[in-house]
Amino acid sequence: MSNRVRRLLIATSASIICFVGLTYWYSGQGRAISQSEIEAYMTQIAAQPYNPESRHDLPALRRFLEEDDGLPFYTVNLYRFFDQAQYPANSGFAGTGREAFDRFSTVMVRLLAARASHPVYGSNWMSDDDKKWHRIVIVRYRSRRDIVDVFASEEFAEASLHKTASLAENGRMLAHAIHIPDGSIVFVLLALVVGGVTYGVSAWSRRMP
Repeated sequence: MSNRVRRLLIATSASIICFVGLTYWYSGQGRAISQSEIEAYMTQIAAQPYNPESRHDLPALRRFLEEDDGLPFYTVNLYRFFDQAQYPANSGFAGTGREAFDRFSTVMVRLLAARASHPVYGSNWMSDDDKKWHRIVIVRYRSRRDIVDVFASEEFAEASLHKTASLAENGRMLAHAIHIPDGSIVFVLLALVVGGVTYGVSAWSRRMP
């Protein structure tokens, strides 16, 4: 077997391993959340000192989890902000509603990314005569387990102070993906890059004395 063929095989293997690994991570387990997991999450969320029951509709959240099919899903989120953020007097924060929501979003995006979830679309403008929404964001979640894991985290509980202070109104719709492409094309490109880099490093190392 020639050195060039060997390098091609190594690069191809690296690309395949990269693609399979990323796809598995992004797609999730495909397993519905168990009843014991639901109980544990509900207890944890209800006990959060920064996130009292008024900030979560706990019965609705329980129904949402009990109807889990293990598949990824999307949320269409509509936001209308206060002109000035409605922080508690002793919070130490101030600013506009948009500024408060941006503080929350900084934390939320990081929590989503750690769980193979992410926004796929966002806009600060939309036309609706009935509701004067200020922002629309579509978010892809890997699973319902991931979204409730975010809700149960201490980081989300603390950041919810900013969300509550920012929003005059919040609408949400849930949907499974039919036409929206997932991140697989990104993984193909990354796998090709990994393969190319592996091939290049292999070829360069062969030339070293």
